[in-house]
Amino acid sequence: MARTAAMLLTLCLTAAALLLGQAVPAFAATSLNADGSSWAGPAIDQWRNDVNPMGIKINFSPSGSAAGRNQWAIGQNDFTASDVPFRTQPDTGVGAGGHEGGSGNVENPVYGYSYVPITAGGTAFMYNLTVAGKQVRDLRLSPKTIVEIFTRKITNWNDPRITADYGKALPSIPMIPIVRSDGSGATAQFTRWMQHTFQAEWEEYCRSINNVSCGDYTEFFPRTAQTKALNGSDVVANYIMGSAGEGTIGYDEYAFAKGSNWPVVKVLNPAGYYTLPTASNVAVALTAAKIRGVDDSTSPSDPNFLQQNLDGVYVNNDPRSYPVSSYSYLIVPRKDAALPPPPRFNDDKGSALSRFISYVLCAGQGKADELGYSPIPRNLVRGGILQTQHIPGNASTVDPNTLANCPNPTFTGEELTVLKNAPQPSPCDAKGAPLDCKVENGKPVTGGTTSGGSGTTGGAAAGGSGSGGAATGGAGAAGGAATGGSGSTGGAATTGGAGSTGKATTTKTPGSTGTGTTGGAATTGGAGTTGGTGGDAGTGGAAADPNAPAADDPNAAVDGTDDPAAEQVVDPQTGQVVARGRGSGTATEVAADVVEVAGRPEDWTLSTLTALELLAVVVVPPLLGRRLLRRRSQTGGRS
Repeated sequence: MARTAAMLLTLCLTAAALLLGQAVPAFAATSLNADGSSWAGPAIDQWRNDVNPMGIKINFSPSGSAAGRNQWAIGQNDFTASDVPFRTQPDTGVGAGGHEGGSGNVENPVYGYSYVPITAGGTAFMYNLTVAGKQVRDLRLSPKTIVEIFTRKITNWNDPRITADYGKALPSIPMIPIVRSDGSGATAQFTRWMQHTFQAEWEEYCRSINNVSCGDYTEFFPRTAQTKALNGSDVVANYIMGSAGEGTIGYDEYAFAKGSNWPVVKVLNPAGYYTLPTASNVAVALTAAKIRGVDDSTSPSDPNFLQQNLDGVYVNNDPRSYPVSSYSYLIVPRKDAALPPPPRFNDDKGSALSRFISYVLCAGQGKADELGYSPIPRNLVRGGILQTQHIPGNASTVDPNTLANCPNPTFTGEELTVLKNAPQPSPCDAKGAPLDCKVENGKPVTGGTTSGGSGTTGGAAAGGSGSGGAATGGAGAAGGAATGGSGSTGGAATTGGAGSTGKATTTKTPGSTGTGTTGGAATTGGAGTTGGTGGDAGTGGAAADPNAPAADDPNAAVDGTDDPAAEQVVDPQTGQVVARGRGSGTATEVAADVVEVAGRPEDWTLSTLTALELLAVVVVPPLLGRRLLRRRSQTGGRS
């Protein structure tokens, strides 16, 4: 009987929808055209697909930041993506010859615009070193040493300054820095960091090449005959990873190294820890970023209005912070600027663009880590949402004052969950810790073996209530890479699961490829994943961090007891125990707590719930749409 009633209710609701007529769409389908940053391209490509069901069609060409800014300047774009802002003064890093060829000159946009944060990441230092037939994967350097490498004060890998940072001497191998030959955002971010942290050393180098200062930053790296310059981030990465790349070191976006499972340098941060540009470490660093005109009194008439101020990022003393972190922009129309919006832009496009930005800064950031980026933290989200209010036709529904309806993974309400959940570095990553390090009773001690594996992987910036990192997976948190067993790199952990209690169970046999499993439930923060004991030639899963530990990981510590069965595997990034037992057999399983759901709901209950859902879907929108049309007709079309 009840089932029949539910079916009748469904039929009645369908009939009601037909009588009311087709639901009035909230927004008309709209197309937007854009060019710009090749680095932000993969993220924009994902996000534009995500918003297609909202009636927003985005045609984006990743032609590069400079090309995107040029297209904006001539009025061919609805928005553009750029790693750096418009050039308000000549870029002296290009040299006199470059200016004569048209490079590095002042850019003069003729349309009003705002800068909106969109993608974040760390400038990573890829390198290619082989010692005694084994790839070096655990290199760690101080910022001063990195600057001295790229200013050619260090020219060989056996330099004592590298030995002091790394913890042991490397062979005599000529060092070849790889830089960009084209103007690039990666160069701009790297040179700005050097200018603001080691100004004297960087200025001396710039003047020795171009006879002038490089200014606040340069998109064109001044290079010597001993520096190899290549065009494009992908070309730089591929050269370093190739057979000709032995002895090289270069700067690039972390996504290229992560996607290729290639090691990058751990950089010493102001708190005294060597860290990697993982999603969580970058997000933590960027909580100290400022936006001029939002977080200070910069006037809208100032050429630097809405540009990033990363000085606080460079000196962030959180132990997890990665110091060379930054973000890129969307350049979008602004209706109340001294210059007019582009003539091609209208309110319908503004509605679509503002809703796209709201998605990108909120829910879209949940995909940042898997795409090779870091999620934008709350301070930058607020600054970006504020700019949607100045887009002609703004239809963003996110309140910039509360961000209450913004499901960004780095915060909940006003709480910065990224600071609560991001994994802490291992004690073995502290400055002065021995290279052959293991953790005993929370302390770094000598006694591990140096096998070339670098202990890494913080997870993604965690959101919700769980913890990030390898040991614990919370709702919305991405676990770090699990420590690999004998002869293989650790498998990649995936996002912690949401729902009821439970712990992940992983068993790996020798010779298998390590893969991660889902983290525990939100309510108890169950155990994360355990990397398998792979075979001698095994590697971690496809999503594994490029710096995942190799066999005989020096950072996998015992718990201080004499019982071999009590030996623990410790995640080298978090210092947390992720498995017990590292014998020659299989890794010890972590028993799962299984929650059994007894019984099954009756079909008629599901039918009733379905009918109620249909009520909300087919009846409410047309009613609201008609009400809005009546209001508009009563007010003469005014909004």
